[in-house]
Amino acid sequence: MRSSEPSSASFRDALLPAILGAAGYALFELAFFAERNLLVPWSTSPVPLAILFFALHATVALAAGALAVFLTRRFFPNAAPSFPAFAPLAALAAVHAVTYYRESINSLPRDAAGTIVSVAVPLLLFAAAWGAARALNRSAGGARAGALLLATGILALGAIRVARVKPIEEETARTTPRPSGDRLRAEPTGARVLVFGFDGATWDVLDELIAEGRMPNLAALAARGRTFDLETLRPTFSPILWTSIATGKTRFQHGIHDVLQSTLPGGITLRRSVERTAFLTKTTGVLFRMMEKRHLLKLSGYRSSQVHATSVFDAATEAGLPATRIEWYVSWPAVPLSGVDVSDRFHLQAPGKELLPGAVVPDSMNAALLPFITTPQDVPLIDVLGLVDAAGLSAEDLRAWAAAKSAFVEEMRINLARDRTTRNVAVELLRRDPEWKLFGVYFRAVDVSHHLTWKYRRAEGDSAAVARSPELRLRTVVDRYHEVMDAIVGDVLAAAPADAAVLMLSDHGFEDRYAHSRAPRGFAIAAGAPFAPSAERGTLGVYDVAPTLAAILGLPVAEDFAAAPRADLLDSAFVASHPVRRISTWEREGREAGADAAGGVPSGMDEAEVERLRAIGYIQ
Repeated sequence: MRSSEPSSASFRDALLPAILGAAGYALFELAFFAERNLLVPWSTSPVPLAILFFALHATVALAAGALAVFLTRRFFPNAAPSFPAFAPLAALAAVHAVTYYRESINSLPRDAAGTIVSVAVPLLLFAAAWGAARALNRSAGGARAGALLLATGILALGAIRVARVKPIEEETARTTPRPSGDRLRAEPTGARVLVFGFDGATWDVLDELIAEGRMPNLAALAARGRTFDLETLRPTFSPILWTSIATGKTRFQHGIHDVLQSTLPGGITLRRSVERTAFLTKTTGVLFRMMEKRHLLKLSGYRSSQVHATSVFDAATEAGLPATRIEWYVSWPAVPLSGVDVSDRFHLQAPGKELLPGAVVPDSMNAALLPFITTPQDVPLIDVLGLVDAAGLSAEDLRAWAAAKSAFVEEMRINLARDRTTRNVAVELLRRDPEWKLFGVYFRAVDVSHHLTWKYRRAEGDSAAVARSPELRLRTVVDRYHEVMDAIVGDVLAAAPADAAVLMLSDHGFEDRYAHSRAPRGFAIAAGAPFAPSAERGTLGVYDVAPTLAAILGLPVAEDFAAAPRADLLDSAFVASHPVRRISTWEREGREAGADAAGGVPSGMDEAEVERLRAIGYIQ
């Protein structure tokens, strides 16, 4: 019995640094959480959230520390009595260092290099702890005192970190808005621009298909204009990128930070998804996923009312230029434009059903455009099956394959329906308003086809291999969906005036294994006056688009844009005739984004959106 007392005392001595270290670790996590979610969680309303978050991480960290003490005493007895006191601190430091590097700095993707660094960091910290333990091994009291001093230092640094935390948005330079009566003015240039958005498209696919003659409309557009590699941003989340494309602003300026936002009990809304970005270690994510399943936590898409920057469509409207946009990301509820604003939830309606408030502005156009909606039920099964490799299958076999892959079939029906709806509405609005100056239209499903089937695109195998692995029939989906989109391009361009300039672009590219997490380049094509044609492929950045459109349309260019207009893309005579005018900002006092009062979200709509993102792997 006596022989066990020193061991028990030593164990308790080792736990004290673990407790202090766990508390310090939780403070570091809390500070990171506040910065990433652009709030100070110990301000008035989120105090319960701060307490909960701190308690969760402190508990997890303490459990990890206690486990480290036990394991080191059990498996490294020769290192006792000093090493167990250092082990939990080394473990916590390793986890924090790796996750902070990956998630905060966001410069280390989950690839081979990222994995090497992720393994190397904890190994180095473990080695440092081992070295300190061996150095102090002759003096158990010195080791305990050293570990206790180190743990106290971690706790003190955590407290300082919390006291000094400042939400990142507060560090972003703010421009004083213009007075409400100070309206933007456009200098006539005679130009008009049709902006096509293709989510996730990449030259890695387009170049091959154009060379094979399978995308004649894009080939013709590129031949009369100029092509670009689209340099994207991290994180490569479509709501962020398309909002930056439209506003010329960073996410800290326009306020859209993720794919989804999270509403916690008590009505606290985090502007990022707890599924992915709120937690360094992900250890508390399990609890929040359980809360979501029990409807205690809600994931939802962003609203247009949360976009805190003026888009080029808004600016054109303010200056009196006819502007229309269709299905642009983060555009529900729709806002008043000089043309028509068809929100990104318009396609969720169905003819004969109750209209969705805020789906279109002016509201009268909602009913007028309703007949142009294609619902998923309107998409024939044969159209989905036309995307897959059906070689060697009878009609009956093909139906059996479709039944076995019903989730894929349903997802592609939904996305075909959406892009066809967008095409139909674009053609109709181009016909209705021939005087437009800015026309933006966004298509979603190229990116969806990538997420669902990209890994099969390069797959090879004969009929026997396909019989063993029916998923190989998905290897043709990406290329064939691009052919579908080329036909849609042809339909829309046929409805556009001959004098319209066209800017077609994606928000990011796609690649093997890593999808778009490593920010692969997208594509862009600019054709028609005043764009200057060139055989050379250039580069275009996400932030370049809005200021360049402003210069083309004769709008003043804001000094708080994240980039300057790309005069090098334009005809020199146009640039000389229409010099760029400057203004401090497009933001104006009293500017209203989409009104939340446009109507409540119909039951199940947000849930359906979340499930759509889960289906393509955006969230777990």
